[in-house]
Amino acid sequence: MITELNQRLGGSATQPTPVKAHYEKYVYPDLPRLASVRGCDAYALNLEALWARFNGERLDPNEGRILLAGCGSFSPYPTAVANWRTPITALDLSTANLNRARQHAWLHLHFNVDFIEGDLTRATELFSEQAFHFIDCYGVIHHIPDDAVALRTLHALLKPGAFARIMVYSRCARRSIQAARRALRLLEIQNVQEIRALCRKARSGSRFRECVDAAPEAAFDSGLADLFLHPYARTYFLIELLAKLDQADLELLGFIHPGALPDIGAEIARLRNLETARTLTTNFILFAGRKEDASRRRVWKDFKARQETWVSLNPVIKKFLPRFPLIPIKPAPRLGFDNPVINFAEKRLLARFKTPVAKSVIEPDCLEAVEKRLHALFLIETQN
Repeated sequence: MITELNQRLGGSATQPTPVKAHYEKYVYPDLPRLASVRGCDAYALNLEALWARFNGERLDPNEGRILLAGCGSFSPYPTAVANWRTPITALDLSTANLNRARQHAWLHLHFNVDFIEGDLTRATELFSEQAFHFIDCYGVIHHIPDDAVALRTLHALLKPGAFARIMVYSRCARRSIQAARRALRLLEIQNVQEIRALCRKARSGSRFRECVDAAPEAAFDSGLADLFLHPYARTYFLIELLAKLDQADLELLGFIHPGALPDIGAEIARLRNLETARTLTTNFILFAGRKEDASRRRVWKDFKARQETWVSLNPVIKKFLPRFPLIPIKPAPRLGFDNPVINFAEKRLLARFKTPVAKSVIEPDCLEAVEKRLHALFLIETQN
């Protein structure tokens, strides 16, 4: 069945595309099968919370649909941790990636994921148009030569009101890595062992040694291969990325890379200044939605400013809140900024919202703290 599907999507078991062949050889990320994530760290992948943020509506988790567009070998597991009742589709070119991803999910008792081998640029042949409420396309677009088609496919697969999380390489942040990739190609170095030999020989303080030492993924073979041996890795200046989104009729909804400002205009200005100074050190991570849904988002923004709304716990935080230990715990930052520490007082604050609370009845001296937790997505705000 997988062979037939692969042939339908333009490849074959005997003649895979270069990108597919790379991931068949180097499963990425190559984490131990029993590697686990803390439940509280998955809060920013919860579809109910994200749908509320962008639409102000409550979405039945059983009716939502999530697509992992280029799932790699691990992401289906944390996505299932965050969405234990929602159907998830994991799409990837690589059989090896899918097999490992299935092992991670099943070993942690998550069985709500369908694993499908296929090419994102031809995914409309597999799925109905506008089929998903949330598409996660993290670290994928920059590995697809026809990125314009890939972005248009994302648009076609989004339901009204839906959104995609996208991460692509920054030209500025990846400058040293791209230079090393070119040098290794000139030296005709084609395997990880030769790269490791070069690393051992590289003097401390050299550009190549600093490049490798600065990349956490270089600690394991598949990470090193992804850095330097991937057959296609494009990088983007911000203006290029924004133009690509615009051409695909996708609207930027906000950046969530480390240090991102909540105001989109201010963040664009900040990023362009960093690019001009050649000091940008992060890749681009963002949410995007269909342009035709812009009026829908404006209606929610206006409603929130003028009418009664209800505040409740992010379902992931609600599920794992009773399990938080007495010692303070800090969920990993997923939206571009550090999270509040959940200590005893914080737990008491959050516990107030296990059932929805009208925003109008929240005490004025507590409202600022609530707004911060809404910003952090620990809490969600809806019309009803």
